[in-house]
Amino acid sequence: MQTAAVLQNELVEPEQETRLTENRVLESFAEILNLDIANGDARPDTIRAYQSNMRLFVDWYREQGYNINDIREWHIKQYRQHMINRGLARSTMSLKLTTIRRFFEGLKDRGIIENNPAANVKPPRDREAKEERKHLTAGEVELLIRELKAAEGIKGARDRAMIALMLMEGWRAVEVVRANVGDIDFEEGVIFTRGKGKDGHIYPRKDTLKMIADYLDLRGLVEPDQEGQPLFTNLDHRTGGQRLTRPGLRSVINKYFKDAGIKREGISCHALRHTCGMMLYQELKI
Repeated sequence: MQTAAVLQNELVEPEQETRLTENRVLESFAEILNLDIANGDARPDTIRAYQSNMRLFVDWYREQGYNINDIREWHIKQYRQHMINRGLARSTMSLKLTTIRRFFEGLKDRGIIENNPAANVKPPRDREAKEERKHLTAGEVELLIRELKAAEGIKGARDRAMIALMLMEGWRAVEVVRANVGDIDFEEGVIFTRGKGKDGHIYPRKDTLKMIADYLDLRGLVEPDQEGQPLFTNLDHRTGGQRLTRPGLRSVINKYFKDAGIKREGISCHALRHTCGMMLYQELKI
């Protein structure tokens, strides 16, 4: 509540904007990060990086004579051009734009603004890329998550659970469609995996398990097939309750990619598993 009150005062009283006001914006942004990033468990260095990126944006728009109330999508695009002119790497621009997007998304979530002006502003294309990139960037993951959060009902719960297993746990499409309800031990926090060529076990994140549990609570029991009671099922009137197929899974994922504006050649359902591997590499530097 304190965060919303502080920022709301800044938005309705632009004539009082000073350096102190900007500092309060940054302090409030830190509170937003503490609540919203990594489910409220962001590391201190992550918070510092986001604050630094936000401070650079604040300095830029103040130099242009803008205040926090002026910012629209056009201004975000101006800032992107400013970064391009400075010769920043595409990955750097992607992170800075992600920071700005998270800030305004925090304001939107708290009812302070109606629209996120940075929601649809993407980093420029990497024209020097020599290889086709098979994974999603941090900014693209943010856009995908935004679409998932907006999905409602049983479908939204199902899709969040499926994509969490692929994006955060590295599951293949075949492992998703083969999964049965009986494969999950919620008490022990372990899932039996019917893999490609061999089976195994994973110990997923707690939030992944919670998304699965939330989905099953909404869906309830379904009739088992020859493999068992399917974890993920179709939801339409004709085949509702039947096990989701790989083509069906691909169709679901591709629609989210398109709706998020991140669908491109070479990006398919398997990109989520590639992204999981890339995030693990960047985290552990293995």
